[in-house]
Amino acid sequence: MIISDYPQVYALWSRCAGFSMKDADDCEAAIRRFLERNPDTCFVAEDSTGEIIGAILSGHDGRRSRIYHTAVNPDARGMGIGSLLVGHVIEALRTLGLPKVAVGVYADNEAGNEFWERQGFQVRDDLVYRELPL
Repeated sequence: MIISDYPQVYALWSRCAGFSMKDADDCEAAIRRFLERNPDTCFVAEDSTGEIIGAILSGHDGRRSRIYHTAVNPDARGMGIGSLLVGHVIEALRTLGLPKVAVGVYADNEAGNEFWERQGFQVRDDLVYRELPL
């Protein structure tokens, strides 16, 4: 993924049910900073016309890694695009020497949770996710 993909990626995110975006986190400037820090761990999938039909945003701090956003056009689901994107991220993170990757999914996002379970991601019930808005 490169920053010029942003308009199509943002439009894709907007079309996906269960997908949450925040202005401060997902504006073009924030995604630009993220891509500058993580140039090798974010990917898009395009159809034969060049339209972006899938995107995955992943990054790391040198010690731990996380997948932040994964989306596939609802009309293109069930074709393995999401799994392909996850595979690219996992390979990129392994190449960087990172030992694991985490993903956060809203508890009520049944389709999302089923997808991540099929990818081999396990629920951890020993953690509480906390956040402090700055």
